[in-house]
Amino acid sequence: MASRVDLKRVEIMLKKLSFLIFLCFCFVFPSAVFGQTEIPEFYQAEMLKSDLNQVSVVAYVNVKSRKLVDQMGAGKCEENVGGGICLYLLKAEVKKVYKGKISKKTFEFYTTTDSDYTDKDRLLGEKVVFLNWSKSYPNKKMSLGTMENSTRSNEYGIIETMKKVAAKK
Repeated sequence: MASRVDLKRVEIMLKKLSFLIFLCFCFVFPSAVFGQTEIPEFYQAEMLKSDLNQVSVVAYVNVKSRKLVDQMGAGKCEENVGGGICLYLLKAEVKKVYKGKISKKTFEFYTTTDSDYTDKDRLLGEKVVFLNWSKSYPNKKMSLGTMENSTRSNEYGIIETMKKVAAKK
């Protein structure tokens, strides 16, 4: 026969267990279910398809370096101040081409930022880039450059989404 002390201990343990289960439902469970981030429109298939249809080349790349080649306006690009535009030449390794042709494993292309953009190192790393050919860059040769506001970082499952979008093309 259980003593009163043993029953009291069991009752206290059950209260503690109930409280722990309550905490799990209040904090852990909702963050697992509701904490999943919604994919921004910028990374959704419809927007990717729209950008894909406007350019000559779409590729998944790993940007290894950036070099400032021109600046327009009063801003100072490397100091991240003032108004103006910075033109960078990026060197990237090709990981996958979704549209068009890039004949080399490593290639260069141009991109622009505002001169007061403070995180220019964000230009580096794995990206999906949407590129067009143009002779309007400083080298005056046919060169690739990014379509404005189209480059996506490798997040929100963009690689898988891009494969599906490109396959439908």
